[in-house]
Amino acid sequence: MFQAIILGIIQGLTEFLPVSSTAHLVLAPWFLGWNDPGLAFDAVLHLGTLAGILVFFWRDFCRIIYGMLGMRLNSRGSLNESNTEGMMGWYIIIGTIPAGIAGLALEHKIETVFRSPRLIGITLILFAIILWWSETKGRKIRKTSHMNMLDAITIGFAQAVAVIPGVSRSGITITAGLFRNLERETAARFAFLLSAPIILAGGLLSLMHVYKAGFPAGGFQPLIAGFITSAISGFLAIKYLLKYLSRHKVNLFVYYRIVLGIILLFLT
Repeated sequence: MFQAIILGIIQGLTEFLPVSSTAHLVLAPWFLGWNDPGLAFDAVLHLGTLAGILVFFWRDFCRIIYGMLGMRLNSRGSLNESNTEGMMGWYIIIGTIPAGIAGLALEHKIETVFRSPRLIGITLILFAIILWWSETKGRKIRKTSHMNMLDAITIGFAQAVAVIPGVSRSGITITAGLFRNLERETAARFAFLLSAPIILAGGLLSLMHVYKAGFPAGGFQPLIAGFITSAISGFLAIKYLLKYLSRHKVNLFVYYRIVLGIILLFLT
């Protein structure tokens, strides 16, 4: 139960902070000498963070669904781009496709080759530098109402790179948003909305594998504890990160990633 709670908190916080949740879930048991908690626990943790997203953004998702249902073609036969909520739904769908393809194509490598602590150390540092670069170069002037299809495609392909542990789904999508001159908070908000379908798909796929192999012995209490703590910590991470990014640069996370990556490279 103790390990489940700790790992649930780690998952919830690092899923949304641009520091890589997968890296921390691989590294925490490695540092602490714990056994791998297994695929079932990993799937439940991700579904917990999905619950955090849905609770925090439930109004946004309702407006997006209503907006998509109410969309009409304009006189030229194209979608009415003035319907911001409806277009946001299409942006999420289109942005999800690259990550879905990458996840299915590289599923085996994600669970084996990509989980090397040395590789994680390298990707933590490399993508910290890219995050810093986006903070420096991005003009941060565009709001949600200014987003377009190219933004969704660019950020969607960036999310596909996050199948590699150490990259960070939120980190790479925020980075892509900053390169597209989105405001920090706007880039983070879209990154979180975009993550919901892929987290749901990944969690359900993992549960299918668990169902075929059989659920592990030991009861469901640790799974429930992990789900609850990842949902609560994920909700809080979203809330306070959005507030933080509305006033501060991303450099704090850049420094953290570089320090952690260097420590990993020294230890492996």
